[in-house]
Amino acid sequence: MSVRLYGRDVGHGSLAVVTRGFREALEGAGLLEGVVALDRAGGSEESEEPPGALARDAVFTGNLNLVRRMSQGARHARHWVTVTPNSTYIPKDLLGAVVALPSPHILSASSWGTVQIRLTLHEMGFVQKASLHFGAQPEPLWVELQHQDKSVMVHTVHHGVSGFAPIEAELLQARLDYQRGLFRVVHFSTTDGERKGTLELVQAWALLRKLARWPESGELLLVLDDHARRALQERMLDRDLALPVGVRILPRGNLSSLQMSNLLCHMHVLAAPSRGEGFGLTVAEARACGIVTVSTRTTGHSAGHCDGPGTIQVHQQDRDLCAIDDGPGALAPSLQPAHIATALMTAFEHWEKLSAEALGCAEAFRQEWSWQQQLAPLVELLR
Repeated sequence: MSVRLYGRDVGHGSLAVVTRGFREALEGAGLLEGVVALDRAGGSEESEEPPGALARDAVFTGNLNLVRRMSQGARHARHWVTVTPNSTYIPKDLLGAVVALPSPHILSASSWGTVQIRLTLHEMGFVQKASLHFGAQPEPLWVELQHQDKSVMVHTVHHGVSGFAPIEAELLQARLDYQRGLFRVVHFSTTDGERKGTLELVQAWALLRKLARWPESGELLLVLDDHARRALQERMLDRDLALPVGVRILPRGNLSSLQMSNLLCHMHVLAAPSRGEGFGLTVAEARACGIVTVSTRTTGHSAGHCDGPGTIQVHQQDRDLCAIDDGPGALAPSLQPAHIATALMTAFEHWEKLSAEALGCAEAFRQEWSWQQQLAPLVELLR
């Protein structure tokens, strides 16, 4: 009845955060036998207990191109693989490698992602065999699809948040700064793809700078890794755009959850205007800190963690799909800078009320969206 976890181990990127979240929940349930760190040379079995190569279940939270590692020197009876599409495109060869595993189970972080996975499996010849709904929920908890003699299960299992909490001193400083006319917005990206809406956010900031109501001292902090920074600079150069006044770019670095909490609480708003997301961890992290968020509500952002007190929605239409650089023929909802600007202006004008609401629900959010709570259905299946 044991589980071996395969995933990222180094740094604080999204894959590493997800791996640690799964590890936290599996260890808490007493199910974890061992961990194979896919980003260490040769992998590593971190547990000092007997190796988990014979564990009944293997759970995978890494890059899909490494999914075959679960078959190297191991004999697992069931394989559980996280697949989090960012658009309508899912590489069929990688999904085929998942399906080829013994007793494959696909874990999707949102109902939207589950639909995309199902559609791709349909294109690969799979047909739906059964599904299970919970109460009056419109989306199924799991779906079984079959092609010839091969069956695959697709489960909707949301991601969670851990280690993030309000930092009182930073929150107080943010309130005082707002009353002095300062306003700070932060945005994170670790991808060279356009799906995070970073360029559109910069264009929205340029629009806001033209408005008399917008604070002259407003600051937009873009926390980007090298790939994201270069991609943004190239896109701006292609459009003959200059970085607007008030915009700063800082390297992403390896910020721990405590460092991230301090940074988030120093800011007034987290901006996450994504065109495509597998889930969107930064919104959950900001809400756990009691920070106002401005985000889209489409793709993986539709999982529910982007809704609630202290949140502002960027207007976007799920059905208004257009091309995105996520793979051949990939589509995602469109995104307009003017809609981002409108959402940010709303956040600025009503910030004190929104901030109080966000902080007031932070504790409840941390409990509801903890990794233990969100992975509880999976843990029961693994027992």
